[in-house]
Amino acid sequence: MTTISAPVLNSVSTVTATNDPGVFILRCNITDMEGSTYDTDYCTHPDDRFGLNPTIRKWLADNPLFPVQPYVPPTVEEMRALLRTLSRRQLLLALNSIGITEAQIDDALVGDVEGLIEWKNASIFERLHPLISELSGHFGLPPEQVDSLWLWARNL
Repeated sequence: MTTISAPVLNSVSTVTATNDPGVFILRCNITDMEGSTYDTDYCTHPDDRFGLNPTIRKWLADNPLFPVQPYVPPTVEEMRALLRTLSRRQLLLALNSIGITEAQIDDALVGDVEGLIEWKNASIFERLHPLISELSGHFGLPPEQVDSLWLWARNL
């Protein structure tokens, strides 16, 4: 029978500020409750009293001179990369909502065998896939409009 004990903070390699005051992301080495040891990112919040967080908050208090990397907001491309995939149905409904039909997409891909295969056979679509960029350009959709459409479509 495996003995489960409290998680252990073995070491901290980096501390990075977040956009929220007092909230940090630590790159650390821990031993979890099952005895496995590994490197992980840990988000620590000042009011969290559970798990490893009290130990991490004590470590932060005991090491005030440890360098804290500043918060750097994600780039637009990083934010786009985080957008959920859309199903084919969601994408078709979204495009239809702005007047772009499946037939128009098929026509836009005439001569692009790989693009047409991708379009016809993919079950999910990623926001940053080259096909999405190609079709956006073809239909004159600026990236910001595609982002908005993508966010809207995820709830369809």
